[in-house]
Amino acid sequence: MAVADLIAELETAGEPDRGTDAKIALIFGWQRRVETAEGATKSRKVFWLHPKTGENRLPAFTYSVDAALELVDLVSPKSHGGVSWATDSKGVTCTVKVSEGAYSHAATPALAICVAALKLKKSEGNLEDEANVGL
Repeated sequence: MAVADLIAELETAGEPDRGTDAKIALIFGWQRRVETAEGATKSRKVFWLHPKTGENRLPAFTYSVDAALELVDLVSPKSHGGVSWATDSKGVTCTVKVSEGAYSHAATPALAICVAALKLKKSEGNLEDEANVGL
């Protein structure tokens, strides 16, 4: 999946999604490892390793503002920004602006922050393989 497609997916998403969290993690450098075990019962365990700390976890980027801000910190340390929202007949629209980046819009603050982080990463040319993000 291209990064632009993921941004569009987040902009139209209505709620958090763990599959989307995984796509975001891959773009930002998390490593996905799978271990399988044979025996009386077959088991499969997936590990997500943080790009800087090696910590084993996949943050809920699309659910948690704190986790989404972790993405911003990876691409733009010491940044600043703001969040606003508006409610109309269609629901809530959240808007985020990080540093001098473009305004980003989504249904929740966490989703909008994820969009902003992806736009920053894309604009700074920090993407290794923009066209091939997948599981």
